Amino acid sequence: FDLSPDKSLARFCLRNGVQTFIVSWRNPTKSQREWGLTTYIEALKEAIEVVLSITGSKDLNLLGACSGGITTATLVGHYVASGEKKVNAFTQLVSVLDFELNTQVALFADEKTLEAAKRRSYQSGVLEDKDMAKVF
Repeated sequence: FDLSPDKSLARFCLRNGVQTFIVSWRNPTKSQREWGLTTYIEALKEAIEVVLSITGSKDLNLLGACSGGITTATLVGHYVASGEKKVNAFTQLVSVLDFELNTQVALFADEKTLEAAKRRSYQSGVLEDKDMAKVF
């Protein structure tokens, strides 16, 4: 969603007076091999608390893109279940939330490819970009 300076959602928001904060995850290394979804959600919760503190707001608008959409959707679900009203509006861009193999994404991957990617990921501690590309 931020492909270039001329096609930047962040730049558009800033130019139109929308206070904007961005969380961008770096690619994991072997030292983060034990990180799971909970690790990312806890970090996102902390980031949200910082944003609310900086802005003085009681809630915020949240956008999750790509795999960040998985994290944000999970966190928003947690907030709803616990009655925490920290998110005013929630938007997702290109986020896959249905991981059933009978989806359109699965046209390009099969069980054998997925299992091989999981095995290599487990052995090396990370899912390399070339292995990720095979799944899509």
